[in-house]
Formats: sequence, structure tokens, C-alpha cells
Amino acid sequence: MIDEREVFSLGGLDLVNEVLDIYNQKENVKVLDVGCGSGYSVNYLSQKGFNATGIDASKETIEIGRKKYKNINIQVMDANYMDFPKDYFDLIIFECSLSIMKEPIKILSDCRNFLKKDGLILLSDFFFKEKNIENDIYTLSYWNRIFSDLNFQVISFKDKTKEWKRYLGMILWEYGELTSLLRGNQNSKINNNILKKETGYFLVTLRKVD
Repeated sequence: MIDEREVFSLGGLDLVNEVLDIYNQKENVKVLDVGCGSGYSVNYLSQKGFNATGIDASKETIEIGRKKYKNINIQVMDANYMDFPKDYFDLIIFECSLSIMKEPIKILSDCRNFLKKDGLILLSDFFFKEKNIENDIYTLSYWNRIFSDLNFQVISFKDKTKEWKRYLGMILWEYGELTSLLRGNQNSKINNNILKKETGYFLVTLRKVD
């Protein structure tokens, strides 16, 4: 039985199945999972024939993943200081991880360099529904502005707010409060608002445009 608490991170199987749909029947697809946690998605994609790599800043979490999943490529690496060859990956995924990282714009820019020509980024994350929060940070307008500034083409967008609310309910049921959402958070810009303001959730596919 699949442990929903493990895979619903908020992309979970929903996100990795998007990968399968995009790259069905293609061989040696190189995928990077940024903020991979214990490596559930990396393991799942590896079993499906992908050349999958995962990175996470938490040594403890990576060690848990290495014990749980055999023969997967997960590494301790801070996304703020990634070290990969240029034009290497076909796809990079972020499962509700980019927004809690210290330098999300820099990280996304770095990932652009790691992508092959016409490479894709599959990104799931939250957004504030209210504007005028620290210069509209993390609103949909903010996200779209970043994607445009970094020369990414949005090729699909899905509103996953219902799943986000379901996830928040699950966290409340399990822990009795929501502060666990910020576990591992490096981004002080969201600390004061994410638990107080109305939020939604999205899943977007971006294509690198030269």
C-alpha cells in the first residue's frame, strides 16, 4: 500500500505521473529532483526506466532514503549551490520545494543552465491569493513574472488548490498544527505569511527557450 503521507509532498504521484505522460516511450531521460526528500519520486522514476537523480540539503533525510530505497542516485547537496554540467538534464522537477529555498530565483536560473535545449521544468508550489504581500511575492503574478524573466515558456498550468486544501487538512489531522509545513524552510520571506494568508497551489510545466 502506498503511504499517502510520503508521496503527497505535494506533487507526489500526481507530479511524477505527469513526467510519465510527457516522456512515455523515450529512453535515457535524465531527470533531476530538487529537494527530493528521502527519494520516493526518484525511486519511482528509476523503476520506470528514467535516469533519475535527487538532491536534498538534509543529510539525515538522504541517509533515510538510501536505507529505504536501494540503488537510487540521491545526494546531499544544497540547491543554492548546485554543481552539475551545463545542458545535462532533460527535465528538472520541484515538488513543493522551490518556495522554501533561500534563493528561489537564482536556483531556477541555475537549473535553466543545467537543462538541455528545449528541456522542461515541472514545478508544483503554493501561491498567495492576496496581493500586496511584500510586493506581491509568491502570487501567481509573481511566479509568472519570474518564469518570463528567466525566459521559460509556460506550456501547461493546472490549479491544484483542492489538493492543497486536502493536504493542509491531513497535516492538521496528523500534527494538530501547520508549522510542520515550514520544516527545512530557508526562505524567511514566507515565514510570516504562509500560515496566515489564503493560499492556493499550482502545477506548471515550463520549457527552456533560447
